[in-house]
Amino acid sequence: MLGLLLAFGTAISEALKDIFSKENLRFADEYTVAFSMHLVISVVLAPIVLVMGVEEVSTRFLYALFASSFIQLAVILLYMKAIKRAELSVTVPLVTLTPLFMLLSSPILIGQFPSFMGIGGILLIVIGTYLLNMEGSRSGFLAPFKNLIYSQSSRYMLIVAFLWSITANIDKVGVEETSPIFWAFSKDLLILMYLVPIVFLKSKAPLAQMKGRWLQLLGIGMFRTTSVLTQMFAIQFILVAYVISIKRSSALLIILYAIIFLHERENLKLRLLAIGIISAGLALIAIS
Repeated sequence: MLGLLLAFGTAISEALKDIFSKENLRFADEYTVAFSMHLVISVVLAPIVLVMGVEEVSTRFLYALFASSFIQLAVILLYMKAIKRAELSVTVPLVTLTPLFMLLSSPILIGQFPSFMGIGGILLIVIGTYLLNMEGSRSGFLAPFKNLIYSQSSRYMLIVAFLWSITANIDKVGVEETSPIFWAFSKDLLILMYLVPIVFLKSKAPLAQMKGRWLQLLGIGMFRTTSVLTQMFAIQFILVAYVISIKRSSALLIILYAIIFLHERENLKLRLLAIGIISAGLALIAIS
């Protein structure tokens, strides 16, 4: 049960991070946003790591750290470019393919394979999340896949979905070798170091951008921090594929907020159907 609660915390944090990121990418470039996000999480976790003490690391940990950080660097830049240049309703549904990719990557990389009931739950969450994201699209049900042909942003997001199916499993290795907090800090600090030369080479006046929107960028970083930590703790208790499936259902939370607080009732039947499908998927994972 604790693992499920932590996974839900990941979904909430991820939804808020995406909302803040999309809004801030209208005013700041993707390199500055990515740099700021990893700067915040590194600064927040550094004193905690110092208090807990720097842990001894194994060769396996170092392999996992460099592999995950390098892949994650590509992921975060591709993700930011995708949501900056295209509508979320077209690109984000492709990320729901990550749990499907993990049905292959998890058994190969870490020897984890969901039960039949768990697989059913994953598929229901993918379908429900897809419906939630598609209800606002004017291009039809297959819009994300059609856009693979015409849209570079959609191709970026498909790559992101596949790479996340790899890094999520590597995270499991890193957490097993040390601890959730130390792994999260080590990985994001290394990504931050990668981003230092990139942001100053590719971004225009990054310091001015950060100064002008420091509070908003701080919010993105804080939501990223809670998302990462809850995910790392969650994978200690339940299968990685389950955690990522629940994480990808963050769109459900955004839709519920819009219905309840913003009174957005368009396509309400489709939204309620999608919410019901996702809820059924979550229930299957919970009892599997």
